Order: sequence, then C-alpha cells, then structure tokens
Amino acid sequence: MNQFEQFQAALDLTKVSDSVFSFTPDPKYFVGNTPHGGYLLALMNKAMTSVLPHPSAINSNIYYLDRTEPEQAELHVEVFRTSRGSSMGQVKLVQNKKLTCLYSALCSDFEYMKGHSGLLTPLPEIMHSVPKEDFKVMNYENFKKGSTPSFIQQLDMSVHPDHAWWDRDISSDTAEARCSAYLELQGGVADTFVLSYLADILPPVVQNKYGPLGWVPTLALTCNIRQLPQTNRLFIDGLAKDITNGYFEQDCYIWDMDGNLVATSRQLTKILKSEEKISS
Repeated sequence: MNQFEQFQAALDLTKVSDSVFSFTPDPKYFVGNTPHGGYLLALMNKAMTSVLPHPSAINSNIYYLDRTEPEQAELHVEVFRTSRGSSMGQVKLVQNKKLTCLYSALCSDFEYMKGHSGLLTPLPEIMHSVPKEDFKVMNYENFKKGSTPSFIQQLDMSVHPDHAWWDRDISSDTAEARCSAYLELQGGVADTFVLSYLADILPPVVQNKYGPLGWVPTLALTCNIRQLPQTNRLFIDGLAKDITNGYFEQDCYIWDMDGNLVATSRQLTKILKSEEKISS
C-alpha cells in the first residue's frame, strides 16, 4: 500500500446513523500518543462531505477543545444549509461523552465552479534559492533519537536548509520563524482530505528561530482549499510574525508544481511557558 492509499485507509469511518460516524484513530498519524490535528481535520472533513451534497470543504474551521485519546470516537454531523452551489454544516468529535473538537465547513464542488481568476499568488522565490536536492528530509533523529512524530513519517517531506532547525546552528538573531518544504504522498494526487492533513503538516515554525520549544498546541485552525492540485508533488511555505502573550498565528500556503495555489491555512497556537523558553 502506497502513502496515498494508506492515508485514505486511515480515514475509514463506520456509519452509525445518517449523521453519526465512528472511527478509531490510526496511530501512524499521531504526535506522540495523540492524533495529529491535520489528520483529525481530514476525518471531520470526510464526515461532513459524506452527509452534505457537495464533495469539497472549500473553507473549514476547527477548534481543538480538549485532547483526543487514541481510542474509538464519534463524529456527529449537523447540516445548517444546503443550496445548489454550496452547503454548510458542523461536526462534533465526541469521545467518552466529551466534546474534543468542533468543526464547521462551507462545501462546494470544484467540478462546477466557474468564474474569473486573477491576483494570483506565485510560488515563493525561496523555493528556487537552493537546488531541490539541497532540501533536507524532515527527520529529527540527528537531534534526538525517536523524536520524529509518526505523522511526519507517512509522507515525503524535505525542508529548505535554512529552515531545518534540527540540523543546523540556531541563531534567533538571524533565523526566520518560517518553514518551506516539498511535500508528497506517494501514489496519488492530493484530494481535499489530503490537503486538510497538509494544512497542519508543518512543525511550529517559531522553532526555526528559537529552537525546540516542547509541545506547542494548536488551538484553532482555518483551512481554505482553493482548487485541486494537478501534480503529486506540492510546495508549502509557512510563516509566523507576531508572538503576543505566548500566542502566535502561523500562516501556510500550498502550491502544486504548476504554480497553482491549492490551499491556505491559518492557525492560532500557544507556546506553553513561553517566558521560560524564549525570554530567558
């Protein structure tokens, strides 16, 4: 089974009723012993589009309210509105009678979407600043053995050498809070579920400036899927600018190799004990 097929299998849902699905998180898509946020986003995307008449979540928002355990859970879908061109609803992730994630989405169908395209966002110049073969495979084993999260090991991901914080000297004076990388799930062109997963694929980019910061939880994530890619390989660029009271926003852009912007995301993230880890 290739990487693309493996990911699709990890999204397997069991229908309990017309609006309820059960699933057991696949440990290959975990951070430590916790399901990865982008993987949960993809699962909730699948539940939503299984109920609504439109197949693609063009805008989605998820709040990570509590820890999701590595055990069976349910996805409860509520439809808000359906029309010819779009539909909207929400999904609640319920586990042990506790709400752990709340997801809402606006869905449509790329096959029938028409209109003018302009004000295009090109691939970033940093992609061409060094040859692709100089990008470094994301693997933290040189930094700390056993520290590479399982969800990163399920795709091909190579990072710009200036952003490979685990494999270079850290200088917070000169380094950007940024991560640029080539991405690919071998075996297929990314669909909306894969793009949901990749919307949260980057490590907290502030680590490229400050080094390892421990667990940096995402509290909320917005994902906009603009179009479906035409190439298997993708390029992602993530950037954070402002840290306020330990919170920061991380913006990501994803393109295919034809230069089409296929998805964007923004997440609100918290650096736990930021005063101790950064200020000192």
